[in-house]
Amino acid sequence: MKSFSNQKSIALFAVLITTFLFSCSNPVDSDDHDDHHEEPVGFVLKLNGSNIVEQQANSNIEGAISLSSGEETDLIQLYFISEDGDEFRPTEDEYSIQAVFDPTGIVEFEQHDEDGKYAFHLHAEQAGSTNLQIKLMHGTHSDFSTQMIPITVSE
Repeated sequence: MKSFSNQKSIALFAVLITTFLFSCSNPVDSDDHDDHHEEPVGFVLKLNGSNIVEQQANSNIEGAISLSSGEETDLIQLYFISEDGDEFRPTEDEYSIQAVFDPTGIVEFEQHDEDGKYAFHLHAEQAGSTNLQIKLMHGTHSDFSTQMIPITVSE
């Protein structure tokens, strides 16, 4: 009778250990899901509700921006495109955008925080051509950079 009781104790102990080991390695309980956010593979710029410049995943820029010297655009809205084709904007506070012009001095970038950090105006400072690259900054590094967006400013 004592042997049967020992076997039950050993079996129960084995079940408890197995359950403990599997529960500790369960990825559902890990913190990995906290780091998940949508990854952009493209972007779209919208002006007055219409797409003016777009880059889908693994494709070239479609569209360009043309301004006259001294002109300011209406509010341009930036949306990112996810792998499944949905438009989105990161909602986490640690995200921001950075504008880089090459060459500089032709167009100025004015971000509109009151309209959301993904809205901006462009100011045509002088005639010429430049390229704009927009970077989605996650803290101190870029999670996504657009291809160069051509901008032409006429007299």
